[in-house]
Amino acid sequence: MKIGMAHPNKRNYSETFIRYHIEYLKPFFVLTGGKRPYEDQNGKSIFPFSEPIRVFIKRLIPVLYAKVYTHYLAKYLLQQQPDVVIVEYGTTGVGIIDGCIKARIPLVVHFHGFDAFEKKTVETHLAEYQKIFRYAKAIVAVSRDMVERLVELGAPRDKVYFVSCGVKIHEFSGANPATSEKLAVAVGRFTGKKAPHLTIKAFDKVLETHPDARLVMIGHGDLFNSCKKLVEDLQLRHAVQLLGVKNPSEVASYLRAARLFVQHSMFNPENNDSEGTPTSILEAAATGLPIVSTRHAGIKDAVEHGKTGYLVEEQDVENMAYFMSILFADAALAAQMGEAAREKMIKEYAIDLQTDKLLEVLKN
Repeated sequence: MKIGMAHPNKRNYSETFIRYHIEYLKPFFVLTGGKRPYEDQNGKSIFPFSEPIRVFIKRLIPVLYAKVYTHYLAKYLLQQQPDVVIVEYGTTGVGIIDGCIKARIPLVVHFHGFDAFEKKTVETHLAEYQKIFRYAKAIVAVSRDMVERLVELGAPRDKVYFVSCGVKIHEFSGANPATSEKLAVAVGRFTGKKAPHLTIKAFDKVLETHPDARLVMIGHGDLFNSCKKLVEDLQLRHAVQLLGVKNPSEVASYLRAARLFVQHSMFNPENNDSEGTPTSILEAAATGLPIVSTRHAGIKDAVEHGKTGYLVEEQDVENMAYFMSILFADAALAAQMGEAAREKMIKEYAIDLQTDKLLEVLKN
């Protein structure tokens, strides 16, 4: 099957799921470069003119650029003749759909989070989403909550498929909560929907009963500096480390050393932005860690409360601290839950299982 792919971001450390899709689906072309992807994996543009001319048209005559893009995208697709194009993010689908319609190429649009929930994004693109819902052969959502959201926005239910993100089981293993130090690890962008400040506030309460506990937070984002100040204000420098971005092998090393993984995902009250299914939680569970998180989006699918971890309501700092404290106090329980978490990942979230599901959607 000749699969084409389009996604917006040439380089984004947090988009593990796109790297996995490229690796496992093996698309014969991958277009990238913004909402209207225009450059293939070899750096070749779909446009016959130079990059300065493309940028000039895009910036000064955006209406013309949309038409020119659609023309050359359709021409490119007709030359490549893919059986289907999978597009990462609904917003990218908005940019690419007219070219697919013009070339009569089947389209599958994969929604991931903000593109289905963030208020301004949805309001801006709702009419264009309707065109996607009519034309696309399938719409993919990464959580059951997102399935319902897309149906609410107008997608036909029989076109919407739940296919979660996956995890490379063999790359994430080796945690031993039974013998680890009292270390909690958080991995993810410092952004509103991940609420890193609430993780820090919950951990501050944990220290009341476990003064020897530590929290390591990996990632960066617009809330990084405010969280750094919060650590200073709460006088937590001895217990909380904000490490910034780390490479995958470094992340895996921290996960193997931990007692638990923590993440306080929530709807961003400023813009209604939401998670899809956080890859970091899947990776931590595959490593063998119990998860302490929130009843939010795809996390409810991936974590079984009381079996593979604990879930609290959004903004419930008190209970998040309570459940972290339980796992710090009972290493055997943490190990038991971590083992169950890894088993769940093997049976339900292994990357080959999820990409096989996605491949079936593309073939149908």
